[in-house]
Amino acid sequence: MKAAARFIVRKSKVKGAGLGLFAGKSLKKGSELKVEGVLIRRGGATDRFTHYADRHKFRVGGHLLIPMGLAGMANHSFAPNMEKKIRGRQVYLKALRPVAKGEELFFTYANWRK
Repeated sequence: MKAAARFIVRKSKVKGAGLGLFAGKSLKKGSELKVEGVLIRRGGATDRFTHYADRHKFRVGGHLLIPMGLAGMANHSFAPNMEKKIRGRQVYLKALRPVAKGEELFFTYANWRK
């Protein structure tokens, strides 16, 4: 099954959030979406010049991953249905529970409070 078939980007149900990521098909607990992106050195020039994306960056050891694909469209929630999982230098969003088709996907951004 293609990842694009399982996930849809459309207007978020969260006021002011813009776009969000939704389940295009029902997801089982433990289903994963790989976070595609650009891996940069934490504290380096690229990190400083992309400060506007700080709350979206994933910490991966001494590096940061700036999400560029579908997973980068998932919004923040303190009551998430997805969680970040890191394996080596790879980052995934993993379903914490079964997710219904059409449900918006959320995870908790690290160290971020509005």
